[in-house]
Amino acid sequence: MKNTNLSDRIEQTFIENNNTPLSYNELVNELHLVKREKSLLAETLQAMVAEGILTKKNRKFRLAVSPDQLKKETYEPVSHPRLLEGIFDATPLARDLSYAFVRTEQGDFYVNAEDTLNAYHNDIVAIEPHFRKGKPDYAIVRKIIKRANETMTGDIRESGSRTFFISINPKIHNWIEVSDLNGAKEGDKVVLEVTNWGNPIMGRMPVGKVIEILGPSGDPEVELLAVIRQYNLPLQFPDTVIAEMEAIEESISDKEFAHRLDLRNILTFTIDPASAKDFDDAISLERINQGWRLYVHIADVAHYVKPESATFSEAVKRGNSFYFPKKVIPMLPEKLSNKVCSLRPNEDKLAMSVITDFNLQGKIMRQRLEESVIRSDYRLNYDQVDELFSGKNTDFPSDLSETLLSARKLSSLLTAKRLKEGYIFFDLPELEYEYDEEGFLKRFTLAEETESHKLIENFMLVANECIATKLSKLAPATIYRIHEDPDWEKIERLIELLSYYGISFYERENLNASIQYLLHSLPTPEHHKVFEPIILRSMKKAKYSTEHIRHFGLGMETYTHFTSPIRRLCDLIIHHLSKTYILKTSKIQFDYSQLKHFASVASEQELQADQSERDIEHYFSMTYMKKFIGESFSGIVMSAKNDRLIIRLDQIPINAVLMVTEFPPGNWIFLDRQMRFINEDNRDYFQLMDKVLVNIMEVSDDIYLELKPGKESHRHFQFQPSKKNSFNNDNRIRKNQRGKKRFDVDYKFRNKNYGNTNKRYRGK
Repeated sequence: MKNTNLSDRIEQTFIENNNTPLSYNELVNELHLVKREKSLLAETLQAMVAEGILTKKNRKFRLAVSPDQLKKETYEPVSHPRLLEGIFDATPLARDLSYAFVRTEQGDFYVNAEDTLNAYHNDIVAIEPHFRKGKPDYAIVRKIIKRANETMTGDIRESGSRTFFISINPKIHNWIEVSDLNGAKEGDKVVLEVTNWGNPIMGRMPVGKVIEILGPSGDPEVELLAVIRQYNLPLQFPDTVIAEMEAIEESISDKEFAHRLDLRNILTFTIDPASAKDFDDAISLERINQGWRLYVHIADVAHYVKPESATFSEAVKRGNSFYFPKKVIPMLPEKLSNKVCSLRPNEDKLAMSVITDFNLQGKIMRQRLEESVIRSDYRLNYDQVDELFSGKNTDFPSDLSETLLSARKLSSLLTAKRLKEGYIFFDLPELEYEYDEEGFLKRFTLAEETESHKLIENFMLVANECIATKLSKLAPATIYRIHEDPDWEKIERLIELLSYYGISFYERENLNASIQYLLHSLPTPEHHKVFEPIILRSMKKAKYSTEHIRHFGLGMETYTHFTSPIRRLCDLIIHHLSKTYILKTSKIQFDYSQLKHFASVASEQELQADQSERDIEHYFSMTYMKKFIGESFSGIVMSAKNDRLIIRLDQIPINAVLMVTEFPPGNWIFLDRQMRFINEDNRDYFQLMDKVLVNIMEVSDDIYLELKPGKESHRHFQFQPSKKNSFNNDNRIRKNQRGKKRFDVDYKFRNKNYGNTNKRYRGK
């Protein structure tokens, strides 16, 4: 409902009355409102207070801004002593729901769509928070502190006589009206600058102007460029960085050789993906009397990138490298990342070598760090090493084969040790994307974690833990890679969900061991496919921090990232700290505030890299799947949300959605805690692990399915109810051994009103 004319009249009334406070009834009289307008006055006054144009005190209103400010499109709200800062999460709005969230340090607040002001996803906002029993409840957005995106990339769409912009970011929940096309036309991919963020309560749409035309939508290079522009990723290095690269000597000086440990005479190799170009790490392994001596050699990037340099400053801005199809946006210039620092075969390289002696049981006896010079003898890929491990004939020299088989034995001992210490292993193969010469996706494959991957992971964990432990003792402050313990409320909800599907959660000595046992006890491959992702989502995300917090997923008390300084900021910082406090070959120091900043940038940029890489993969996936519209597939129910089922297709390993509107006729109820839909009319249901036969109906922002006609299109998963977690007895589930309280799960879960968001739908 558009109230702009009424708001203008209200503003003019206050100006003419010298901003004298007026009540609602006084405004009705002053404005000479007719009955139809009276119904809009209260809503308009509320919106103007929220927008910061008016203030309200003792039921009277007055202007909060000067007449000059009234001419602007947006307004600063009045200061409020109870305002709290947070990040706006528009995910529910983007799914056509009537609410959003604001994430704050005090917790997450629910925000009704009418109380969001004109906030968009990831904006930093000030909210008026409301608590219930001391916990965050709901909030009203009072101020936009900082926009996440002043510019956006997306598509031009015409509708009647008007032109709109649709962002490639699916969480930008509104279309934006285009005031100036600057030569763009429908079907173009463009960069838009938002000139007016609008006001939904006042009926004002956001408005923007095109500032760059990227090219036609659908072109792989244009789509990739759109993602790069959306995330403001740098395509070039500054001139100052390029100048520094020209001054770098590729050869190693005699002076540098003199004070380093020369390890060029021992057998050394790298193991990476076949497509890799930057090699951070190399491995050497020797047999000693007591067992093995493992050398983990890491490229000495810190020797070339000093904190006072422009290259270091640029690395801090970028935070990490970004990997896209046929394109990498590196943290460091190519001269460093692919040449000078990269541990390429048959070239002398500077390294930081973690040297560890193990006994025959895989127990660490001694560890030390050395600045070294190495020379890699072989550049291996994972497939080659796995062929050797599987017993196939290879063209490896005998000494290399023997070393790799010896490394395999040590790795198996380390795996057993890690599991004993609480390492939680998820068997979740990642999607690999293969592209054709034109850049279009041509095939999905599942990348299994093989023995060679596990070998490199185990050896990198040894080095990372070693450096983290030493720095925690020697450095005044450092950066840790942390993974906080899960919220117990999420674990309780996970236990409840599992119980509905006959899966018991057994208490072991601690939470790590309990989850390990749970994963090990899942009875079938289908159980692993469906429930492992759900178990993983019940945990927190790892991040970088100056706080010394254990890494829950790895079961390590002290951990950091040291092994990839070519592509990660944290590792580069850790190398400098190691030179200063462990080796004492440098005097470079960082204060606590600097380290905290580096940790924050590294965490934020890691999320940025993950999201941007997912965005481009999602686009190419949707493009690839369009050729299957109308075709039939079988699938399994992986998850359920309040308006849809998530289906993993069997023939192509990708997720698609079956909307509740495509269910068979009936009154469908969604049971949130059970991830189950029930038809009230005939007691039919959809639940996790059900098998379905579907047709691909539409591919747009997602892959939309319909049930294949016929009675056999849906088969239920049959299970035996879990006795241990049926919640019909007086089970008590404790926190892990670090926890303080005991919690009566049985009582809370039996209470039917406890957080159960049951929803009703009518099928077609």
